[in-house]
Amino acid sequence: MITVPETSKILIEAGIKPSSQRIAVMRQLMSDKSHPTVADIYDALIPEHPTISRTTIYNTLKLFVETGCARCLSIDPINARFDATVRPHAHFFCRKCHRVTDIEMPLPPLHIQGYSCDSAALFFTGVCPHCNPC
Repeated sequence: MITVPETSKILIEAGIKPSSQRIAVMRQLMSDKSHPTVADIYDALIPEHPTISRTTIYNTLKLFVETGCARCLSIDPINARFDATVRPHAHFFCRKCHRVTDIEMPLPPLHIQGYSCDSAALFFTGVCPHCNPC
């Protein structure tokens, strides 16, 4: 797991004041590759941070997204998912098990003639290899 000093450095470089709760949320987000929901992060943090609230986690994640430290994924039709990996990559949502996984593939360039593009998102939906018996 990423250390507290490493997490603090990431937050400071993004212009975020590193509080203990922000550090805990970022560490959890970076260590959980399942693209967790607010509830997932809350459930993981509450044993060691009994005073943390879902609202604090939501507001912290919103700050991370606004500053570019994380991405909010709208791939799940029920829950917003979050990803600390901000480099360009695609995602796959399994409609059976509801897992979201990273798909490494070349994405289209962010420089499209006449447009100023800040980011790109590519989502796939279907059945993952774990759920597909073929």
